[in-house]
Order: sequence, then C-alpha cells, then structure tokens
Amino acid sequence: MSKKIDVTRALELCGFISGEKQESRLLNILSTILRLQSDPPIPLSFSEIYEQLQKEDPKAKLSKAWVHRVLKSLVEAQLVRLESPTSHRKRYIADANTVMAGLEQLKSERIKELEAQREEIIDTLETVNDLECGILAQEFVKNVTGVQQKVSSRVVRGVEELHRVLKYNMLDVAKKGDTIRATMLWFGPFLDSGVLDRTQKFIDAALRGADVRYLMSADVFTMDELENYESQFDKASGLLHSLIDLKGRGLKIDFRLYAGPKTYNQVTLNRDNMVLVIAENPVTATWITRDFNPDLIDNAVKAFDRDWKKGKSFLDLQPDDLQALGLDPGALLSRLFANGKE
Repeated sequence: MSKKIDVTRALELCGFISGEKQESRLLNILSTILRLQSDPPIPLSFSEIYEQLQKEDPKAKLSKAWVHRVLKSLVEAQLVRLESPTSHRKRYIADANTVMAGLEQLKSERIKELEAQREEIIDTLETVNDLECGILAQEFVKNVTGVQQKVSSRVVRGVEELHRVLKYNMLDVAKKGDTIRATMLWFGPFLDSGVLDRTQKFIDAALRGADVRYLMSADVFTMDELENYESQFDKASGLLHSLIDLKGRGLKIDFRLYAGPKTYNQVTLNRDNMVLVIAENPVTATWITRDFNPDLIDNAVKAFDRDWKKGKSFLDLQPDDLQALGLDPGALLSRLFANGKE
C-alpha cells in the first residue's frame, strides 16, 4: 500500500466497515476507547467506557449487556486486549498495536473469504464459457414448444467461440465413416490460443474412427513471426510423433501441406455443416448447415479435395519438398520434421 493511505477504503477492504461507509458497532466503541486512552495506554474499566459512550451520544440508550457483547467481540477480533484475561473485573486497552493485530486478523479472514469467492467465480466463468448457445437455444425452444428445431446458421466471433462451435457441432460428434476436412490458411491469433492443444480434438475424432484431413497452406510457414514461437516446438514435435503413431496404427488421419492459391479457410463435417472463417483479426466465422446453403458447402469441399490431392503429407516431406514449397530448409518447420521423424 502506498504511504498515502485511504483509511476508509482500506477498512472496507478488510471488512471492518461496510461498503456504505457506515460506522459499525465495533468501530464506534473502539473509537471511544481510543479517545479515552492516554499514551502510553492505561487500562480502562467497563464503567469508564460505558460512561464515555453515554456522554458522546446521550440519545443512544445503550444497554450495558449490549456494550459488554461488543467489547467481547472487539477482544475476540484482537482490536482490544484485556489487561488480565483471567481477572473478574475486565480492564480494556486499545492502541495502534491492538488495532494492528486486529486488522491483521480481519485481513487474513477477508483474504480467505475472497479466495473462496474467486474459486466460485472461476468455476462459474468456466461453466459459462463452456455453454454452446446453439445447442442451448435448441433445448430452450424444445422445452417451451415441445418441438425440436435446428439452428441452421450463426455468426461466430473470437477464437474461443470458434473452437467451441467446432467441438460441439463437429469434433465431438464425428464417428466412424465421417470425414472432417480442415483448412488452415494462416495462424494469426490462433498461435497464442493453444492451437496445438486444440488439435487434440481432431485426433480424438480420428480415434473414434473418423477420417480426419487437415490441410495447411505452405504460406503459413513462411511468416517471420513463426520463429517467435520456439516455446511451442516441443508440443509440435510431440504432436508429430502422435501423428506418426496413429498412422502406424491404421487410423485415418493426415496433415498435408500444399502450395497454391488460398480458397476456403474452413472446417466441414462430411457435407452436413461447415465453419467458414471470414476474418482474421478479430477472428470472425460463420457456421452453416446444409439446409442453409448446400452450394457453399459443396464448393468448399470440392476446393478442399482438389488441394488435398496436390498436398504432401507431413510424414512424407523431405528437404527437397520444403524447398519446392518455398520454405527455408533450416527454418523452424524443417527442424520440427527432422525431430519428429527421429
């Protein structure tokens, strides 16, 4: 805390006074004791404190029993101490030392309270973040009308929402016999949002028997900023090892690199629905079903299949292939393949 302390705000934060800045009963009586004390402090009897309270506020009509209870609370809070706790006649002392001890205790209790609130807020935030509004909307309409309606299109904004839509509408529902086509034409904002971790969702779909085809433009790896992501190297290498292992087990999953004009930056599940990324910064996409626009989905799949045939599997890439794709053989991507195939 800075030298210039906002005392009222600090006491609020510690829970000593309310947010409305009203003096609490503890603060009121503590203030009276502090005003009565000399320096060094002299222990005060209950009668001295009670009489002073009446002088300061004759209209208050405070009962002795009530004042006793408040003094007991002040002692328990360590804001006031007893001269001799075992003595029948209690004598009270309050000064900067007792106030410090009390505030330390209040601060500690307040921190525990706030930590508990933070955990609850984090849990709630995660739950809200995980909500898929498309599915929620369908369930809501069904509960109200009894009729199952389907969402046929929606705008998706932000990387998190994009991956949530992919998860619920494609990656988590894909099964044996389904084909997932995914194109990556630029990394942009995806690099800082766990792109390698999210790729695991595609692998999970392959493990369930889906045919996963992940196509990446060679232009992605010519971007200078990729060299700034050395920290991702180990994860990427591990991902490539997983891919090699999955291919060896006969799963239908492949990552291919291609050089050619950019077309649709998209993910499709069969020809049933598609996410089409339409802007990079901020990430904006549209999710559509075949009912909404079958021609757009068919054209995207056709363009993908054309580039897929021209592409080169990551597992088959050689140094000559990288050069033919316009990539630096000594760059990050080349080192990745060399490490992944060891």
